[in-house]
Amino acid sequence: MTRVFDSEFVRQLGADIEANVVPILESTDQYLQVMSEIDRGLYTTVTLPMAAAYSIATSTVAESMAGAAACFREVNAALDACAQDMDDTDEACATAFGANG
Repeated sequence: MTRVFDSEFVRQLGADIEANVVPILESTDQYLQVMSEIDRGLYTTVTLPMAAAYSIATSTVAESMAGAAACFREVNAALDACAQDMDDTDEACATAFGANG
């Protein structure tokens, strides 16, 4: 029986996403922190609607980056679970059809 699903590739894909994408998203936190500190000064230097828009935008981006990082962690877990399911399915089929390996 020939396997057409490369579970190790899928597992590594999830691990690579978490190792390479999540840190980039999390690194934006330091910049967003600086940007949110600018908020306070804006309320005395620009119009109120402009300062409020900046504050809302900064807050929204910070939440979006944190949410995206969490989603990519979930993608890693889901890919790992999918690979495990496919390994289990392959094993069940091999057992059912009398082939091992």
